[in-house]
Amino acid sequence: MATTKFLLVFLDGMGLGKADPNNPLSEPESMPFLTSYLGQSLLAGIHINQTNLLLKPIDATLGVAGLPQSATGQTAIYTGQNAPAFLGRHQSGFANGSLRKLIDEYGLFKRAIALNHAATLANAYSPEYFYAITHRKRRYSVCTLLNMAANLPFRMQYEYEQEEAIFWDITGEMSRGCRQPISPQAAGKRLAKLSGQFGVTLFESYLSDFAGHAQDKGQAVACLQRIDAFLESAIAHLPPNVTLIVTSDHGNIEDISTKRHTFNKVPLLAIGPKAKAFSNVSDLTGITPQILTLLN
Repeated sequence: MATTKFLLVFLDGMGLGKADPNNPLSEPESMPFLTSYLGQSLLAGIHINQTNLLLKPIDATLGVAGLPQSATGQTAIYTGQNAPAFLGRHQSGFANGSLRKLIDEYGLFKRAIALNHAATLANAYSPEYFYAITHRKRRYSVCTLLNMAANLPFRMQYEYEQEEAIFWDITGEMSRGCRQPISPQAAGKRLAKLSGQFGVTLFESYLSDFAGHAQDKGQAVACLQRIDAFLESAIAHLPPNVTLIVTSDHGNIEDISTKRHTFNKVPLLAIGPKAKAFSNVSDLTGITPQILTLLN
């Protein structure tokens, strides 16, 4: 029997909002594949629980006042810990010293490895990124710290050229370190193939959050179309023993009437043999513990 594996795709700033002219997800052309696959659009209240397919809204506020933010939301997803409650607030941007303690102790990669399962971050990195970190022009993202906590190598240009890494924008067109952009379909196939080699594979994209902050409907629809084509290819090439999980840290793109994040719930989409096992997950903190339970 093939070993259970997981592919976690994180889409920054992707909430479930009401059908509205300010919600790009309301537009039929925004995610044609996913809408057809699910039988409905990604809107508030959506709930599907079938064999090998689960989609439900989950809470991103975690009982803490204020708009959900990236650093605490991502930490909650990747550790299973209530990061906003730990800090006493939602924190935007990058993980500070306190959040780093949670990542070091409870990080998904580190704990998967402790259960004798290999883990990897599929995102491609550039030397410029680490140069900026060294010269204090940038700070570490949560997923970067997650990888560091597990002492795992980062995928660089060589891995990208070997079709073993993907840039955060899926195609590489917006990434300074990318010399040869690829299609969303090629990126999805590449990620699916990679997921068959590891117990846990993580890929992060920030496209949806950037599009939400831009408040440009055309840009938002184009962003969603890219994500849709990417997911279609990943699902088509997903190994039979891999369960795909797609989620987000907070809402944003589903309401372009504001530059701010939203209080909307975010999607938990699971596709594959272990999809139904995530039926009881109700918020961001439930994903990592369930993955680890199924790996154990």
